Parts: sequence; structure tokens; C-alpha cells
Amino acid sequence: MNERQRIFAPVFMEFQKHTVLLLCLIVAFLSFAVPLFGQEANLRFVVEEKLAKAEVYRDGKKTTGIRLEEVCDVDNDVVAARVFRDYGAIFIAAPEVRFPVKCVFAGDSEVQMYQSTANPVTKNVGGTSITLQEPAMNALLEAVDEARKKNLRISPRGGSIAAARSYQDTVDLWYSRFNPGLGHWTGLGKIPRRDADAVRGWGIQKQVAKVLEWEAKGWYFSTDFSKSILYSVAAPGASQHLFMVALDVEQFASKPVREILARHGWFQTVKSDLPHFTYLGLDESQLPARGLKPVFVGGQKFWIPNLD
Repeated sequence: MNERQRIFAPVFMEFQKHTVLLLCLIVAFLSFAVPLFGQEANLRFVVEEKLAKAEVYRDGKKTTGIRLEEVCDVDNDVVAARVFRDYGAIFIAAPEVRFPVKCVFAGDSEVQMYQSTANPVTKNVGGTSITLQEPAMNALLEAVDEARKKNLRISPRGGSIAAARSYQDTVDLWYSRFNPGLGHWTGLGKIPRRDADAVRGWGIQKQVAKVLEWEAKGWYFSTDFSKSILYSVAAPGASQHLFMVALDVEQFASKPVREILARHGWFQTVKSDLPHFTYLGLDESQLPARGLKPVFVGGQKFWIPNLD
């Protein structure tokens, strides 16, 4: 060893020691952080992976594998993108839930074909006859029974359309918000009457896109004109009620009732739609890894799509 090597050898050894220590710390951090951060997933990635393996019904026939753009063209259709963002939780439901092949059905025939393949079951719940997919109904009846044993009630809100709906039901609900909203903003001079008259004659999906455009300016179409129409009613053909896995619950304000429903796989998934619960058939601890994130509105927890 020459003089130069003798002088720098201790320095080099010390550098090696600290480098090894640093690498160990990095490895330790990653071994902790990867599982930790891995608990949160992006809904789009989760759904794309699920769709690639899914058995789905198209035109009454079972097929395997489907692309997201075939189900919900989130990159090219403004309505589909908004529907996926607001109602997309349904796409990560448990395997026993019949998978919807469209996020926006075009009409009644498509809805009827889907519903006929989704194992619908009709029962009397809380004095109201409602229809749900079989797994959703079974879980609901278990929740109702648990609530009864605790002197609580779980009952549908708003009659039979609290659960499964027809395409026409979603159209009627749309116009119950669209027409008053159009009159409100026309009366305030925000929307010219000639524009309002023109939009009234458009097809439904074109109307939805135009309303979303107006709402981007702050001209909201909900009942009290304070929030998006899609937090009040679904776009026609896009309601989770069409998939027969949604229920509007009368006792939504009761925390014990919400906790019972959650234990049986029912969660609030549409932000600001307080009575609306969606059957996912999953444990709450599984939801972040399936692409959902919790947000709180009015003291209530909503599991909504994580698209960050």
C-alpha cells in the first residue's frame, strides 16, 4: 500500500460502512412503504384489470374479456367520463355481482336485456316490494334482520323505485330536475330562451353533456340549484339502480344503520346523495385496494372512485 492509499483507506472504509447502512435503511423503508402505499389503488387501473378477466353478457351472450372503452369511453365521451367518476364504484363489486357491460345504457331494450341476465329477486322489505340482484337482496335481508334485533329499521325510501328501476324511471327523474333547472336559469337570464328551447328538443345524452357544460359555469341543476344534477339524479341510462345493486334507505341519517349496512357490503358511494347505498359485497377494509377512497359529507362517509 502506497502513502496515498494508506491515507485514504480509513476514509474509504468509513464511506463504505455508511453506504451499506444507508442502503439497509432504504430497503427497510421500501419493505414497509410498499405494502402501506399499496393499499390505495387507482380505480381505472383496477377496473381495466378486472375487465380483462371478466365474464360479461353482451347481447344476451356470455363472453370473457372486455376493454374499458367498450364499457365506458372515459377518454372520448364527457358523459361517460363523468359517470365513471361519480358512479364508478359499482365496477369493483364482488364477483357474485353481475357486471354491467355499459356505464350508460342507450335505451330500455338494453336495460331489459341486462336486467334479465342479472338474477333479479323481488322481496317485500319494510312494507315495500323491491327488486335487487340476488346477492344484494340476500345481504340486505341479513342487514334488516340485524337491525331488527337491535330495535332499528332499514326500509326503502320512495317506494319500489328505491331499488331497481327501469330506463324510463331514470328519464322521468332526469326531467324532474332538468326542466325546473332550465326554467330557473332562463328566468335569471343566464341561459337564453332560444338556447333552452333548442336543448329541450335534443336527445337525452346530448342534453346531459350540455347540462354538464352549463354546470361548469356554476349553473347547477339539482333540486335547490346548489350542486350538480348528477348528485341529485343519475344521467338517464347510467343509474346504479339500473344495475339492481342500489337502494335508497329511509334511515340513512342513522349512524348505527349505516354501520350495519356496511357490515353487509352496502356503502354510500355517490357523494352528496345521502340516502343512496350501493351493494359492493366487500369488507370495508378492501375498498382502498379496489380503487375507492373515503370522503366525508355531512358527517357521513362516502366511498368514491380514486382517480388520482
